[in-house]
Amino acid sequence: MPLPSRQRVAIKAAFGLNALAIAVWFPRIPDVKAALDVDLLTLSICFFMLPLGTLASFAYAAPLIERLGARRVVMIWGGLFALLFIPPAFAWSAPALGVTLFAAGLAIAPIEIGMNAKASVFEHQTGRRIMTQCHAMWSFGAMGGALIGGVFAEAGIGFLTQQLFVAPLLAGLAVLAGRALEDDRPDAAAPHAGGHFALPDRAILWLCAVPIGALLLEGAMMEWSALYLQSEVGLTPGLAAAAFAAFSTAMGGARLGGDWLAGQIGTTRVIRASCYLACGGLIAFATALGPIMAIVGAALLGLGCANIYPLSVSLAAAQPTGRVERNIAALTFAAFSAFLIGPPLIGLLGSAFGLGIALLLLAPLTVYPPALLVEDIHPKPRKV
Repeated sequence: MPLPSRQRVAIKAAFGLNALAIAVWFPRIPDVKAALDVDLLTLSICFFMLPLGTLASFAYAAPLIERLGARRVVMIWGGLFALLFIPPAFAWSAPALGVTLFAAGLAIAPIEIGMNAKASVFEHQTGRRIMTQCHAMWSFGAMGGALIGGVFAEAGIGFLTQQLFVAPLLAGLAVLAGRALEDDRPDAAAPHAGGHFALPDRAILWLCAVPIGALLLEGAMMEWSALYLQSEVGLTPGLAAAAFAAFSTAMGGARLGGDWLAGQIGTTRVIRASCYLACGGLIAFATALGPIMAIVGAALLGLGCANIYPLSVSLAAAQPTGRVERNIAALTFAAFSAFLIGPPLIGLLGSAFGLGIALLLLAPLTVYPPALLVEDIHPKPRKV
């Protein structure tokens, strides 16, 4: 197999395994809530510790990649990330759950930036778009993780037993995927932007705002869809997992064609259409009266959310100024602020109004990016 093909497979595998590692946790959230016997507000506070750890990890992620190289970070942190979802299964109280989720969050930024940096470098070295395809593998991985977690839950197998079996397997596969990537030992002669995380350059500041709504919705679906569908719509754990699988499958399918579609009609047009589709899907999902409407709404929402974030990453990485990993870190920090802080906020709103209403309140956030994108934009060539 030619080197570019091996690298493409390895990069996509890293994305898929990363999603699997976190998605097996989502269908078990109702079980964790029941085991700890906590209310929605307390669970929301626990969930907030995951984004808190993630946002803290941005302080060291880009400098770490500059020092070690993206390959080694993807390999080491990819395996570590999977293993860090074992401790939440041991949590005996809400504070213990919060601490374990904070620890898991500390591993998210390095692996996220490292994977996207690897995909970006591959795009510019080969002249081939693969960013949305890589994120498609993340969506398919999330679908697989949701189904695995749903099957374990439906079979009555405990969350701890599940994680002790699944997490080490995923960690080993993640390390293998990272090892298969092209070595990128740092160039001692290359200029390094000193310090830690830096604010976005003016050239990409506006771009950082584009994917926030889509990432917020994706995070909401991951952490709250199972509980919403079971407690308010009345679905079984299996049907709730099927709805999330429909969301992830639709997202993955749309991302498989996202690179091609952006090349045909333009990045901005794809993002605009995606925003409107996401809005319609969200409304259908948040007002679902049964499994069919919930699954259809989830699928439409997945189609809409699919390409907004990966296309924004490609644009940030292609900016002619700044290091690739620094530009990606800036965009990812802004997007993940919504992706990870949004779900706890939804929990707070859900405790007051119900999760369905809380999700419906997000609808305006799905339609603001077109106002930011006043002209069609294509990635610009840059040296890497």
